[in-house]
Amino acid sequence: MSVDQHPGLRPAAAAGASAAPVDPDVRPVPPEEQALDPRSIARASLAAGRNRSLWWTLGGIAGAVGAAFAWDAVVGVLVLAALLVVYGAVRAVGTSPGPAAVVVRSKALDVTVLLGCAAALVALAAVLPGA
Repeated sequence: MSVDQHPGLRPAAAAGASAAPVDPDVRPVPPEEQALDPRSIARASLAAGRNRSLWWTLGGIAGAVGAAFAWDAVVGVLVLAALLVVYGAVRAVGTSPGPAAVVVRSKALDVTVLLGCAAALVALAAVLPGA
């Protein structure tokens, strides 16, 4: 995700800093390499508490831990794998930019990592001894 795609992060020039005179011999700096405004970063981090996808993720992880304590570790791992499958499906069919909790890189890479980790957890749960 580039700086321009993230709603809380803006380059310092876009956040109100004075613009330097334009030199025709100097190539423009790509947005992802421009300096970030620390105030924009602080506002974005404070707004994270209002992001529902982070709360759903926390709830899913808490559910997996609760299932592991209530039943056994295999059930907890399968609940966690189910959470990854759901997020993989949401990322695959959702519109861009998608939920903040699961958007890291490109859509294809995110879906591959989420579903691959879910498959790895299921494989590990298959060899995990029951309690």
